[in-house]
Amino acid sequence: MLPTLFAVFVIGSAFAYYDYKFSRFHFIDFAEHIFLTGSNGTVFVPESEAYIVVFYSSRQGDQRDDQDDLREILAHENIGTRPVLAIDLSQQFHAPHENVTHISAEINTLLPVLRRFNILHSPSVMLIVRENGSRYKQASRVEKR
Repeated sequence: MLPTLFAVFVIGSAFAYYDYKFSRFHFIDFAEHIFLTGSNGTVFVPESEAYIVVFYSSRQGDQRDDQDDLREILAHENIGTRPVLAIDLSQQFHAPHENVTHISAEINTLLPVLRRFNILHSPSVMLIVRENGSRYKQASRVEKR
């Protein structure tokens, strides 16, 4: 009886551990969640192996230039040559600059993404890396800026 109980405990503990570890990973599939770039509505197709993703609102704070706000947010990041995906929560389209691509989507796409990655503050920054194809995995914590 005791060995059976011990075996059930070990199996249950292993299942709980792996379930917990897997739940820490959040994914986004750009084939499933359609994001647009530019005012002409071009569909965003990821090409890089990793991106720094910035969730921000261009209508938050004072009325300075949006690019200055984004540069201020990114000044704290060690981005190097990594491309940046800037997601404006106010859904304004901005021209790309340097290594920053501005993407936006309909609210039916933005809300599930915000919920999946548990984005509670604006601006927030995280790193995603390619899992396979157009599927990317969260590779860092979501940092509040």
